[in-house]
Amino acid sequence: MSKRRSQMGFSENPGPQKHKKANLTTEKQKPVCRRRYRYSETGCETSYARYFPHLLKKSTHELELSKRVVCLLDSFVNDMFERIASEASRLIQKTNRSSITSRDIQTAVCLLLPEKLGKEAMMQATKALLRYFENE
Repeated sequence: MSKRRSQMGFSENPGPQKHKKANLTTEKQKPVCRRRYRYSETGCETSYARYFPHLLKKSTHELELSKRVVCLLDSFVNDMFERIASEASRLIQKTNRSSITSRDIQTAVCLLLPEKLGKEAMMQATKALLRYFENE
C-alpha cells in the first residue's frame, strides 16, 4: 500500500508546509451551517433551496427531494426571476420611468408565462398579498 502511495506522489509523512498555513490565515472561512441544504451545495449566492422541502411537506409528508433536484429547482427559480426582472426592466425603459412597480412585474409575468399559467400566477400572488396584509 505504501509503495503505491509513493508511486502516485503521496508521501507517508509530508510534514508541515509553511505556504499552506499562510494561505489559511488570509482566506476567509465560510460560516458552518448545520442545515440540510446549504449555500455550498447549490453553488449559488441566492439560493431558494431551503424553501423547497417546506413546500413539499405541505403537500405530502412521505416524499423527499434529492440534492440534484433541489439544485435543478433552484436554478429554475433563479432563471425565472432573472427573466421577469429583465422583462420588467425593458418595460420601464420603454415608458421612460426609473422604478419598477408591481404592475410592471405583473405585466412581465403575463408576457413570459403561457396564458393560463400567467393568470394562475396572478391569482396566487394576489391571494398571498392579501394574506400578508391581513396578518400585518
